Amino acid sequence: MKKQKNYQAHEAAIQSLREFVSRKGWSIDLEREIAYGYQIAVFDGKLRNPVDFFPSGKIIIKGNAGVLWDALHAWKEERNAAAEFKAEMLPFPMLAAQPEAISLPLPTINTRVMSLPIPASQTQLPPAAIASQQLAHARIVLGVAGKDDYFGPLIISALYVDAWAEAQFSMLGIHDMALLSDDLMLEKAEKIKAICAHALVIIGPTNYNKAYETTHSQESMLAWGNVRALVNMLEKATCNIVVTHQPGDVSIVETALAKKGQQILLKQETDTRMDIALTAATVLAHAEYVQCLAQLSQRIGQSLPKEVSDELMIKIGREIVARGGKNALAEVAKLHFEVTKAILQIE
Repeated sequence: MKKQKNYQAHEAAIQSLREFVSRKGWSIDLEREIAYGYQIAVFDGKLRNPVDFFPSGKIIIKGNAGVLWDALHAWKEERNAAAEFKAEMLPFPMLAAQPEAISLPLPTINTRVMSLPIPASQTQLPPAAIASQQLAHARIVLGVAGKDDYFGPLIISALYVDAWAEAQFSMLGIHDMALLSDDLMLEKAEKIKAICAHALVIIGPTNYNKAYETTHSQESMLAWGNVRALVNMLEKATCNIVVTHQPGDVSIVETALAKKGQQILLKQETDTRMDIALTAATVLAHAEYVQCLAQLSQRIGQSLPKEVSDELMIKIGREIVARGGKNALAEVAKLHFEVTKAILQIE
């Protein structure tokens, strides 16, 4: 049976590759129309592989096999897995008067494509009443990763969550993050992105260290990251309830948003396990942190572990400094951590 053409999905796939290439720090050296489709040629500094897209949904990775080809193939498989995950779910119930679609001013715009199981007691309710119940639970949930890690960036994630999205999260098997390997966390993150609108703020070590020289406070850094994530969400989502585990300096968050005309009710949850939506936001942030850390490791040719002992951090830090000096360390680590003094051998 011939596949039906879906031009919206076709454009989304092309944009997804552009974002993937950007995150990896690679380049696109050619984009062009081809017979019945579109081609993007990806270059990682050594290897070049063209990728062909077709409105039927078919994606073909061309060129010689190698590290780049394997990475592109993995990206393709992740997209296919996410598509299969969506296909397993029924579409979101059509409502008589739907609210404005929630999207973000980010390269990827996520829309809800999965169903919320409706309890039997609600099956007789009119569509507008069901919509009202869904929106009554709506909130923006913030997640954080990298805050306590010496190497790598600070990541803040934001999710727009209603009762429908929360029901989907409960079926993902993410209640205990300690049981999730990095690979499994990346897989779960793709499914979370498919469920609801999201925003990610990535503060790389270089920018982090520059900003810290001004703020001299990690809580202030975290607060400003939360503000940026919230602003991205609030430009499209109408919601004044925000739930977070690590808000940073609350006064900064509330004051900055008030200046933009946004009044919020900020709720702090002390245990992420008590709120499945907060767990989902944390999983998304951690998945992004894992990817960014891998990219930094590849860039400097040095494995950068997470959650390691001070002894190992000192060893790795000194190796980096020996090759590139303190500036090289500042590109991959948060220098205000006490372990920096030991690495630089400062009394």
